Amino acid sequence: MVFLQFRRNSTYFCRKNQRPMLQYLISGNELDEIINIAEQALNNGCRWIRLDLSKVKNSEIEPSIKALKEKCDECEAYLSLDNDVETVAQLKVSGTHLGVKDLSKLVDIRKELGEEPIMGLTIEDSAQVPFLPRTAIDYIAVNGSDLENCREVVKQMRDSNLDEPVVATLTPGISLDELMATGVDGIALCNSSTPPSMLQEILKALDTIVKQRLDML
Repeated sequence: MVFLQFRRNSTYFCRKNQRPMLQYLISGNELDEIINIAEQALNNGCRWIRLDLSKVKNSEIEPSIKALKEKCDECEAYLSLDNDVETVAQLKVSGTHLGVKDLSKLVDIRKELGEEPIMGLTIEDSAQVPFLPRTAIDYIAVNGSDLENCREVVKQMRDSNLDEPVVATLTPGISLDELMATGVDGIALCNSSTPPSMLQEILKALDTIVKQRLDML
């Protein structure tokens, strides 16, 4: 799977154009700034916004997240919140992203959220793949700074007959071509290293790589 769509969530949006899998992770201390960056990302073509609000001091996040969700819905974009199952369930945003510490809780979290929301999980290496619950998650995330580790995770996923997408973080010093050559299905970018103004250019490059991959099938 190389396009921004998930089997569990296939009816969530009616998509006219398939988009490459590019997740934009936004973090910071100020909620208003995070929301502003997310809106810029949407305006630059990104259709998968992931928010890490762990450092935000403002406790009244719900009105801002609800407004951003409406904008994401208008753009047919996914909106995910890091480690905030309660807000995801309450506001019915697209999904949540969890860390490896939640590995043993995934089945219970899936039951709590229901079948519709997207659930992603960051893992450290291929040794954790056998412990993934087959019915709970929709994609896997890995650190893209170790290309060999990315290859091993992809291989272990496929050898285990797991076809959930693998998304790798594009880190400084690693090119987009190098990262995608490991077999991952998509990339994640962080606002700390990639401003939203660069997203259009990266999406075009990613789209070219995806088309070349499909032509080889």
